[in-house]
Amino acid sequence: MPSRCPSILFVDDDPAVLAGLQTVLRPERRRWAVRFAACADEALQSLADAPADLVVTDMRMPGMDGLTLLRRVRALYPATARIILSGYADLGAVAQASAVAHQYLLKPCDAGVLHAVIERALELRALLDRPGLREVVGALGALPTTPGVYHVLTAALGDVDAGVAGIAAIVNRDVGLAGRVLQFVNSAYFGLARRVTSIEGAIVYLGLSTLRHLALTLEVSRAFADAGAEVERFERHSILVARIARRLTDDPAHAEAAFAAGLMHDAGKLALMARLPDAWREVSARAQAAGTGTLKAERDVLGADHAEVGAYLLGLWSLPHVLVEAVAFHHAVPAAPITVGGPGLVAVADALAHQVTGERDGAASHELDRATLGAAADPGWMDLARQEAGLMSGEGGAP
Repeated sequence: MPSRCPSILFVDDDPAVLAGLQTVLRPERRRWAVRFAACADEALQSLADAPADLVVTDMRMPGMDGLTLLRRVRALYPATARIILSGYADLGAVAQASAVAHQYLLKPCDAGVLHAVIERALELRALLDRPGLREVVGALGALPTTPGVYHVLTAALGDVDAGVAGIAAIVNRDVGLAGRVLQFVNSAYFGLARRVTSIEGAIVYLGLSTLRHLALTLEVSRAFADAGAEVERFERHSILVARIARRLTDDPAHAEAAFAAGLMHDAGKLALMARLPDAWREVSARAQAAGTGTLKAERDVLGADHAEVGAYLLGLWSLPHVLVEAVAFHHAVPAAPITVGGPGLVAVADALAHQVTGERDGAASHELDRATLGAAADPGWMDLARQEAGLMSGEGGAP
């Protein structure tokens, strides 16, 4: 975290909302420099006078709306974190917002939740702004373009007129993705009575959210295919983590985000293996000599670890903030309060996956820290992880 106080700008056309925020945030006045604007134009003038680390805006406002404001903020101040705090919960609007806002919170928002989200957004911004991390990412050379099919499917999620047939046509244009979707839906994970042979049928069972996340992991694997045999190992471990993470919660929203982040959590490792093979061999040699995982060796050799690199790449691709955050912290509990939900699910799932498979490929944090998790720790998690590992073994590695 920078030595100066982080600056936060709240934007809302309702004076009562701004007054309420001012009251809620008063205890933080020594840690955060908070200011307020009653409309988008006023907010842009405030930013021109003094840029902010974080902008939190309402969605619906007279004149320029919140989405348009955040698009302007992204263009003018790309390092500024962006959050929407709105009472407008339309699915299409939320999908549109995911392309420009790092987080979407609904009013009324619990004060504790708001504090935690702001804390983590600022912490993640500071992490990804480290010069050492930018140097490592720069050394990777030309980076792959933003995953195309993923964003096409994301746009379809916000299109009320997008039917199953149209979405199936998108998938069928990519033979590899079509094969992955059919493999997944016919795996023991779903236990369907009869085999699904059409993409349309698979979409009905999977849902669009799971479909686009499968597309994302496939595109990332392709982007770094020159990592060789490690690609298969990466995919297998990532799928296991995703499956465990999704089962750790009964909250559908947390489960879906955790599944996606589980698929992506080691993307930075794949990038380092493919683009910096000599440095990665040194990392592996150091880790083996020390008898530990690679995480410390990565930091010693490269100045950054694969979790940070993966989060940085996902941020460059404008992927949802919840994915970036979960990837960034999948080997560490952030300083901000965090429950075993949302980003915390992937950290727990990764630890469980390594324990049940006997692989030590990251850090000592693969041992579950029950002191940190407290009452949230569940003795049934290990059995759940073994079940998922057994299912995948029986499927020959299918997702």
